[in-house]
Amino acid sequence: MASRSGSGSRSRGGGGGSGRRGGGSRAGGRAVGRRDDARWSSERVERQTPFALAEVVPEPERPWRRLLRLDGEDCSHVDLRDPTAIDFAYVRRFADLADVVAPPGAPLDVVHLGGGGFTLPRYVAATRPGSRSEIAEIDPELVELAREQLGLRTDRALRVRVADARAVMERRAPASADLVVLDAFHGTSVPEHLTTVEFLRAARRGLRPGGAFAANVIDSPPPQLARALAAGAQELFDAVAVVATRKVIRGRQGGNIVVLASAGGPLPLAELSRRALRGGVPELVVSGEELTRWLGGARALRDPVAPAQEAPPADGPPAASTARPPAAPVPPPDKLPG
Repeated sequence: MASRSGSGSRSRGGGGGSGRRGGGSRAGGRAVGRRDDARWSSERVERQTPFALAEVVPEPERPWRRLLRLDGEDCSHVDLRDPTAIDFAYVRRFADLADVVAPPGAPLDVVHLGGGGFTLPRYVAATRPGSRSEIAEIDPELVELAREQLGLRTDRALRVRVADARAVMERRAPASADLVVLDAFHGTSVPEHLTTVEFLRAARRGLRPGGAFAANVIDSPPPQLARALAAGAQELFDAVAVVATRKVIRGRQGGNIVVLASAGGPLPLAELSRRALRGGVPELVVSGEELTRWLGGARALRDPVAPAQEAPPADGPPAASTARPPAAPVPPPDKLPG
C-alpha cells in the first residue's frame, strides 16, 4: 500500500520508475500488446469484499494501466501490458531487492505476504523466468477481482493461498525461499502479529542462506512501528537497512518506509542506494551507525504472553482464556485455471 506522501507517490522515469520494456512484453506467461487495447475497459469497477471496498480505476487514455484502491487508499498499480512497469516507489524498492538478491535471470523462490494487485509476483515472473511465487492473501474477493481486472494468472509457478500471512509463513519449510516480502495491511496499518520478533523468526527460518526479507510500513513521525520492526530484524538477521525519502527519514513527514534484511552476509547497499537515488523522488538507504542513530533505542515488538490462568472455583464456570488462538489451517494452493 502506498501512502499519500512523497515516499508513497508514483515513481515515473529513471531507475525508480517503470523500467518498462515496451508494449509487447509478457504478463503472467502470456504475450500482450496493442492488439488487446479494444478489450480493456476504461470503466471503474467497485466490489465490496469481506475486508474493504475495492476499486479498480483504469487510466482513461491507457486503460491497461490500473490503480487498485482499498477503502479509498491507493494500494497497487498494475500495467497489464508490461509486468515490469512499476509506478509505486516502495514496490520499486522490493523489485530492486529481487533484482540483486541473486545473479541476473536466475529463478527465485519468493513468499509474498499480502497480494493486493499482485504487481511484484508478475514482475518476478517476467524478469526471472522459472521463479516460483507463493502469495498469501486473506481476502478471497480481492483475489477474484485481481483475476478479472488486474492480470492475475495462477499456475504451478504462481500460487495464491487465501489465508493469513503469518500462518502461511509459519507453515513454510525451513530454508525454502530466496526472498520474503511483507506488504499486508489492515487499513493503513500492518497487522500487529506481522510485526513481532516471533513473526520475523518465522520469516528468517524460511529463508535460505543469502536470502533476503523486505517489509513495507506506512508510518508517521516519530516512525515507531518501522523502528520497532527494524529493531526486531536486527535481532535475527545479519544485516538490516531502511529505505525512505529524506523527509521521512528525518521525521519531517509520514510515508512509506521499507525495511530490508539479509539472511546471511551483507546487503548490496551500494547498488540498492544507487537505484533508490535515481527515482522520481530520490530515497535514502540507511544502515550501519546511521541506522543505529535513526532507531534511537527502539525496542522490538513481541507476541503478547497470556497471563497464568487461575484454577476456577469448584462450583464456578471455567476461567476465560486470553491466550492467542491457534492459527487457522492453511488451505491448499489456489488451483483455479488462469
